[in-house]
Amino acid sequence: MRFERELVFVKTDIISKEDVVEFLGRRLVEAGAVEPGYVEAMHVREREFGTYITDGIAIPHGTEKSRDMVKKAAVAAVKLPQGIEWLPGKTVYLAFGIAGNNDDHVALLGWLATFLMDPAQKEKLLAADTADALFSHLDAANDA
Repeated sequence: MRFERELVFVKTDIISKEDVVEFLGRRLVEAGAVEPGYVEAMHVREREFGTYITDGIAIPHGTEKSRDMVKKAAVAAVKLPQGIEWLPGKTVYLAFGIAGNNDDHVALLGWLATFLMDPAQKEKLLAADTADALFSHLDAANDA
């Protein structure tokens, strides 16, 4: 999986999980990865099932029905140094918005989940204080 530098961010002005989902979805639209309707499908997925996956990390994505709105596989990443309460008592510091069709979707989720369960990798990502540093760690993982 390849990360694109223009889809990696550090944001301190986001105040809710809805804002995180909206931000990531809009970045995927701007990148030409998804149609605008995919953003609402990301919100629907979050309301129906939730995308919090592990301590400090969420992976917002669209519903199964929204996969026809995906033009190309892509991942947008945002580091939230201030943390956002995702669920009661569960704070997210890193969120990945993903877009993929069928096999791409499953592959993206699987790769991210496996990568993020590695404590050393997760620690590096959570320690990154700039978008460039975050991208550098993600990009290095592409080559691993």
